[in-house]
Amino acid sequence: MNKIKRIIGVIVFALIFAVGFILCDNVLCRKELSGWWNVTAKIDGFYNSPEEEYDVIYFGSSNTYCSFNPLVIWERTGVKSYVFATQQQPVWATYHYMVDAFKRQKPDVAVMDVLMFSKNDEYYDDGVNYTFCDNMPLSRNKVEMAMVSAPKGKRFGLLCRFVKYHSRWSDLSEQDFTYKRSDMTDYSKGFYVLDEVCPDVVYTDTSEEMGRTELNRKNLEYLYKIIDLCRKSNVQLMLVKAPSNSTVEEKRYYNAVKEIADKEGVLFADYNLKYDEIGLDLKRDFFDGTHLNVWGAEKFSEYFAKTTEYFVGKSRSDEDWRTDYEKYLEVWEK
Repeated sequence: MNKIKRIIGVIVFALIFAVGFILCDNVLCRKELSGWWNVTAKIDGFYNSPEEEYDVIYFGSSNTYCSFNPLVIWERTGVKSYVFATQQQPVWATYHYMVDAFKRQKPDVAVMDVLMFSKNDEYYDDGVNYTFCDNMPLSRNKVEMAMVSAPKGKRFGLLCRFVKYHSRWSDLSEQDFTYKRSDMTDYSKGFYVLDEVCPDVVYTDTSEEMGRTELNRKNLEYLYKIIDLCRKSNVQLMLVKAPSNSTVEEKRYYNAVKEIADKEGVLFADYNLKYDEIGLDLKRDFFDGTHLNVWGAEKFSEYFAKTTEYFVGKSRSDEDWRTDYEKYLEVWEK
């Protein structure tokens, strides 16, 4: 009997410890819930979306979430979409984001911005890693992502937020205690509404640049993984470069991506070569030198939807999307 009591005591203690640990982890973790860079709300919003809600999902880094405006695209075409992207998101993280996304949604199209193929880091710093890891629910897929995102000795912190945020006690605010992941939504569907203007943008015409720079081993491996994943998931992949005033050096990497895309029968488009067609104004449509603001993103999103074969007219009768679109108009027209 005493042995049974001890076993029960151990189990109860373990359960109490686990619950307490989860609560502390939830309170102490970094949260970005408001303002321009509310990545927590945007990633949580995707996970809280209705199943099979989206026709299109956009993946990649900041050029993705500053360029594709799902509400504008929905209002013009009826196509429902979401931007599932994070700052400087490495190519391998994008692959794992796709894995998670395709478990919850059945999109017809996955659009991936190719900026990060021009970067050659084997690993990224904690700020970048935490941004794409923190808000992804724990799963086998997340464990696999952590294993390739940091060297040995630093991987556990990508899975257990308490390890890296245990010293945040003095910085806690009310929202740390009231935050509930399951309540998070994002009316702009992952798009960042940036309403400042950078008038001093430098544009380099790379239309004649035909040189190519080989992709590094890791990026090349995950490009093929992404192509294979989309094929197996019956999702049409589009590789694009959103407007970002690319340098000649970056364009050489994009040429290498395009060569592989052409061989694999994957669509590729570099919209840095189409500013006149899009109607972009360098003095008004950029938030900084490499990211569109809300006005530039609206022009680009309309052009993208108009010139992409998939975006045919669908029903726009969804009242929830209408409400979110009207809220978007209220915010960016201030």
